[in-house]
Amino acid sequence: MILSTLAALAILAAPTPEKPAVVQGRKVFSSGALGKNGVACAECHATVEDELSQGDGKIRAGHSLWGVAGRPFWRGDGRRTDYPTLKKAIEACAILFQGSDLVADDSARIVAFLESISPKRGMAPVAIQPALEANLDYERDKYRGGDSARGRTLFFAACHSCHPMGGAGLGPALRGKALGDVAKKVREGNGLLRGKRIEGTWHAFYGKDRLTDMQVADIASYVANAAD
Repeated sequence: MILSTLAALAILAAPTPEKPAVVQGRKVFSSGALGKNGVACAECHATVEDELSQGDGKIRAGHSLWGVAGRPFWRGDGRRTDYPTLKKAIEACAILFQGSDLVADDSARIVAFLESISPKRGMAPVAIQPALEANLDYERDKYRGGDSARGRTLFFAACHSCHPMGGAGLGPALRGKALGDVAKKVREGNGLLRGKRIEGTWHAFYGKDRLTDMQVADIASYVANAAD
């Protein structure tokens, strides 16, 4: 009797198997083959509720997508006019940052995965906090005097996956770049915040809630002083 009770409890405690679409969606989300530039969704977005305590140590340009399906709107569209569905928002993101349209099955699979990590409804929308400098002026004092040692740690958390060791990877080599140039790339990304993407670039911007001005200065100092 005791053994049968324990067996029944074990069955009840066993996790419910994920639906095939969710499993496939997680794979698509993490695949660099999704677009034409090798950048996976997972490079820009975590999928945990608390990045600080549950994350993998990376600092991503985008916010975590945990709970995204429960938000009222996406990508700064306050009335769902531009992106009426999560699927539309995902497809727009793929075009802007991965360089290609998603096939219908892939976008639907990603939606299934994001639905699976959205246990709550009525989630607050994410407030995008860009930190662009007027007149593209990134030669400001606040981006100077950074700490290279701190910058090295930050670089490996935020930049290394696309610029390995400061060299070329998914993105171009950065070693020796001027402080202002590094700060500009971090804050401006691919230029979309100013209304038009810089041709041939896919870099997402880091807002002030993702990297502070001092952290940007630290990264710039490390990159500017990094040896080949």
